[in-house]
Amino acid sequence: MTTTVQVVREEDFAVEVSVTMDDAAGSWGPSVGLDEFRKLDRAREALRRGDLAAATREGRVYRLILQDVGQTSGFAETEQDTFKS
Repeated sequence: MTTTVQVVREEDFAVEVSVTMDDAAGSWGPSVGLDEFRKLDRAREALRRGDLAAATREGRVYRLILQDVGQTSGFAETEQDTFKS
């Protein structure tokens, strides 16, 4: 059994949900059981309803705040210098 953290985001909130993955011998890789998927669904539905108390029962809840840093292009933070040899 392996435990991992999955992040579920809805609007301005995100919840970190601890999910147990089964490392069963003979399978292609770790798999997630139905109960774990239901836990993720409960967290997502709680955030959609705005029920932060219910979302907190499934994991850690965060409020996301957009920070505008005046960038208008791509993922780059600043334009890079050209390569000089």
